[in-house]
Amino acid sequence: MLVVATASFAAVVPAYAGLGGAPTYPVTASSTSAGALSLGGAAVARYAASGNTAAPAYTVSQTTLPSGTVVNEYITAANTVFALSWEGPTMPPLKTLLATYFPSYVQGLTDAHAVQGGGYGAAVVHKSALVVETGGHMGSFVGRAYLPQALPQGVSADDIK
Repeated sequence: MLVVATASFAAVVPAYAGLGGAPTYPVTASSTSAGALSLGGAAVARYAASGNTAAPAYTVSQTTLPSGTVVNEYITAANTVFALSWEGPTMPPLKTLLATYFPSYVQGLTDAHAVQGGGYGAAVVHKSALVVETGGHMGSFVGRAYLPQALPQGVSADDIK
């Protein structure tokens, strides 16, 4: 079962987590079945990797930043963010979103640009502990980041959208 809930915030502190850490806003309602929950004012949806809705593999918290960019946080049952995705008119604050993985991303980006001969555009960083893919153009950016070793059982990179 797939349930999606969204929230829009005009002027609030962005509600997103650092990759590999706990979400900024803990789940305020408990549920063991698929359905929408409250996450500190942000809407979330529970997803199950299999048909078993009693034990969701992860939670997705979707937040619209004041810029209009939508950020999805993928959170394990142990309350750890294992992936992020975004789409919108501006890039989200990757330094905040990637948290302790940001230096690794910057190094991977530097290496990728050296191979490409410098420049701008889509950036792909594939490391054993971190994958970051960004793309788009002015006014329409997309991307995702995930920790391959932290994907819950039954969840693949294709599930991060």
